[in-house]
Amino acid sequence: MFKSLVLIAGLFMACASKAQLSCQELAELVVSLDDLYVTLENVDSIGINSPLDNALGDLSEALNAVAEVEEDRRLTRMIADLNYAWDSMEREDFEDALDDIINRMDEMGERDCN
Repeated sequence: MFKSLVLIAGLFMACASKAQLSCQELAELVVSLDDLYVTLENVDSIGINSPLDNALGDLSEALNAVAEVEEDRRLTRMIADLNYAWDSMEREDFEDALDDIINRMDEMGERDCN
């Protein structure tokens, strides 16, 4: 699972280096985040400074880059909630924020790609 988080974060950073995400990149990110959400539901404990904790922090940073590229205020607020939950080690809030981000990216895909 940690390897997949690192790959997701790398994909985010690669996508964020462009002017805007393509429809395919956006769809791939949503699928990856959905998979991450399901995986997190099956993890008992994240643990402070654990490899998983560090990978989730990297993911939060990568999502910030995506929000800047997309210039989406709603997404930016949701990612701020995710970052706050991660900093506070509030797992339920983190999962809620991740779910909101997934839903917003779905909306962006419907808006921009259909």
